[in-house]
Amino acid sequence: MANTFKFVNWLTMEGLRILINKSQVAQFFNTSYNKEFTREFAVGETVEVKYPQRFLIRNGLGYSPQPIARKSTTVNVDQIFGIDFEWDSVEKALNAERGEDAIRKEYLEPAMAQIASELDSRCANYALLNTPHIVGALGTNPTATSTYQKARTRLFQLACPPGEKGMIVSPSMMESLVTANSGLSGWFNPPDEISKAFKEGAIGKAAGFNWYESNNLYSLTSGTEANAAAMQVYTAPVSGATQVTIAGGAGDTYKKGESINFALAYETNPQNRRSIGVLKEFVVTEDLTLVGDNSDVLKFWPPIEGPGSQYQNVSALPAAGAVIIRQPGTTSPSGKSGVCGLALHQDAFALVGVKLETPKAVELASQTRDPETGISIRFIRQFDPNTSKMINRFDVLLGFGRLYADHCAVKVASLT
Repeated sequence: MANTFKFVNWLTMEGLRILINKSQVAQFFNTSYNKEFTREFAVGETVEVKYPQRFLIRNGLGYSPQPIARKSTTVNVDQIFGIDFEWDSVEKALNAERGEDAIRKEYLEPAMAQIASELDSRCANYALLNTPHIVGALGTNPTATSTYQKARTRLFQLACPPGEKGMIVSPSMMESLVTANSGLSGWFNPPDEISKAFKEGAIGKAAGFNWYESNNLYSLTSGTEANAAAMQVYTAPVSGATQVTIAGGAGDTYKKGESINFALAYETNPQNRRSIGVLKEFVVTEDLTLVGDNSDVLKFWPPIEGPGSQYQNVSALPAAGAVIIRQPGTTSPSGKSGVCGLALHQDAFALVGVKLETPKAVELASQTRDPETGISIRFIRQFDPNTSKMINRFDVLLGFGRLYADHCAVKVASLT
């Protein structure tokens, strides 16, 4: 029994080590909220995370108390996935590999590589759908380093805190950048932390980012419109709104994840509340097909906050008739698409891992949780006497949440 217990624990511990070392996008998600999800069976559970209170400055000696108005976001555990495989008694007797090295090579490494890819894919998709800011143009690979510098500038203007930042790009984006800039070999320098330099996918450090190539980035598709000028605000929103009634042509569409802004609503720095000179960007949170009768409701994030709000993020609230601009930086974006790179700080999004029940009435069962990321892997092996098969399964339960995505994340548009 002792040898069996040691072996099954080795399966999950070694599997977790392989998974963590293959993560690229996921490493730039904040995992400090795992303590909120320490109970078993947390599927569907939601934890509210409060933002720090923000205050306005009073002039003079007069007393002018401000309301305590705490904003919050949620972290939802709703991502459960895994890998299953089995063998029958004959296959076990004649063909099964023996020894930890063979099991690691033939089963464990492929399974963990697939789970790591799935984890990174889900992180990349969540970031794409929840990042308001975008630089570059859909349908075009950026070849100028200035495009990536714009992402850095935007993060600085939005008071993104100091700390490690990642630039995750597609192989196509990297090829175009390097091909167009022959001197880039000197642009990249090894990351300061040696472990980063040897982590799979790491390229180097440049423009304030640690750079990674990933095949798990997603393509963003813009909605369609017959007449861009006809897309307008119909009823002006109030501070705190996350939706607006719009005017537009019947059949025009908006797609979840695309970025929009409103005419004359300029982004403000969150500390001094002064305009940074570019229109405030929001991300569409639900697909919308317009009826075209001025009753269509467009939903977006983050909440729009006008002058006078402690959480002001625009120079002025958009008025009725303000034109809605989609995919800023892309000319004639209707229907265009492209893979989006990601510039991320670890405070942009939350990633939590949750332990599942470890059953007793099975042949083997073990679960290992990484103390830093909170990601947990469960392994179960059980014999099915009806089919004479040994059933094996790995399970992972995760959750995501927006933290400071409005200040700590930027999409970089590129070619499909």
